[in-house]
Amino acid sequence: MILNIVMSGIDHTVADVSRRERFALSQDDQRGLFRSAKENPDILGLIVLSTCNRTELYLSLRDGVKLDPFTVAFPGESAGEYRTLSGREAFWHLAALACGIQSRIYGEDQILTQVKHAVAFAREQRGTDNILEVFFRAAISAAKRIRTEFRLQTGDASAAAAALAILNRHSGGRRILVIGNGEVGRRTAQTLTEAGYRVTMTLRQYRHGAVSIPARVSAVEYDSRYEVLEQFDGVVSATASPHCTISAQRLMQCPRIPSIYIDLAMPRDIEPEVGLLPCVTLYDIDQVADGAAREQSRRDTLERIEPFIERGYEELMKWELGRARSLEREQKTHFPLFIDSTGKTVLVVGGGAIAARRVASLSRFSFDIHVVAPEAKEEILRLAERGRVLFEQRPFEEADLEDAFMAVAATDSREVNHRVAVLARHKGIYASIADRRDECSFYFPAIAENDKVTAGICGDGVAHQNVAAAAKKIREVLNEAIEDRQP
Repeated sequence: MILNIVMSGIDHTVADVSRRERFALSQDDQRGLFRSAKENPDILGLIVLSTCNRTELYLSLRDGVKLDPFTVAFPGESAGEYRTLSGREAFWHLAALACGIQSRIYGEDQILTQVKHAVAFAREQRGTDNILEVFFRAAISAAKRIRTEFRLQTGDASAAAAALAILNRHSGGRRILVIGNGEVGRRTAQTLTEAGYRVTMTLRQYRHGAVSIPARVSAVEYDSRYEVLEQFDGVVSATASPHCTISAQRLMQCPRIPSIYIDLAMPRDIEPEVGLLPCVTLYDIDQVADGAAREQSRRDTLERIEPFIERGYEELMKWELGRARSLEREQKTHFPLFIDSTGKTVLVVGGGAIAARRVASLSRFSFDIHVVAPEAKEEILRLAERGRVLFEQRPFEEADLEDAFMAVAATDSREVNHRVAVLARHKGIYASIADRRDECSFYFPAIAENDKVTAGICGDGVAHQNVAAAAKKIREVLNEAIEDRQP
């Protein structure tokens, strides 16, 4: 596969609001996903798109790797609950999604901003890679061209506009409480105010100038929402909170409550039981969007925008072809770098034959060498007796990596070696992992030297004999140079 990008997602087309709630991801949930992804050497990048109508995970994977993104985020969930796309199909889906025609509310213009925010958040978490960034950039560019070329909506097709349409159908008064002061909440408050409603927004901490409030919108503390409910005719809730903002039990304790409730959140802000209360009407996000869906327009538009998405995909493939050609020219990914070893600590985990060879090479430089292993070869023990190496006869512990500049994992345990690799990556420590080249952040070289010259030789991780032969020849040349200098 040229571009090994795969997407798993669930949205309003395959699941109702109650099923989508199971897959909703808060920002804290997303941060945890990024941390987990960084621990998996097969995952090069991750972008999470989580909105009120969808949860989608995009992965950039190593060549040849097959992985379902939802198995990473939601272990145990059935594949029948969501869709998985890869390569060209994933690009088409993302481009069509970003332009608004795949949205629950046809043609809505918030989704493009949400896609951009998803990329920015992944970048902030240092969770994406160049391939995934270019993939999203190409899809976003195609979506922008589509929105410029076609009129996808009449008026403002957004959740805020749909909420306004519902309120206009009810004759229950003009005083509305908007719960939530995020992007959707502010947009809803502004839309309703411009339509003549008297709007109050909740703020968790109200400090003048500290938050953005639309013009002519009042504010009340979030914790006081139940106390002030009797002042309003309707409630619109649009928070990113994983907890309910309005419960049926609390409403039953109020002397007077509004008659209409509109829930624009995912997961839901308002308990479904609220809709069972007398003289109360509750709309969730799916019901809000029903009146705005235009399936025929959606199908017609898909046919018309096909050339724009195809053009975006061709541009992406052109970029990928250039990248592939660079790789074919054997452009090197690792640069030889010589550092001052004075005062730098190297942790060697393991005491077998490979570890002994690594320690022997390191001991020719001014590193502080710390070896941790239940048992060690005689060569390591002799270096420890001479004070050249600090040897501790015990299993590896995470604290061993404190103050280490570099780590070498050379045990016969895959679990221990992998643990060293993961911890070193998180701590920003260079690591050489003896049994997994793809977990290495540097490659341990064969060394050839004399008193004037030091050379390091690395190969492709396969042709070890070529490296050994090259090192032998270089050593011969260096030895001849020494002999030529002798009187």
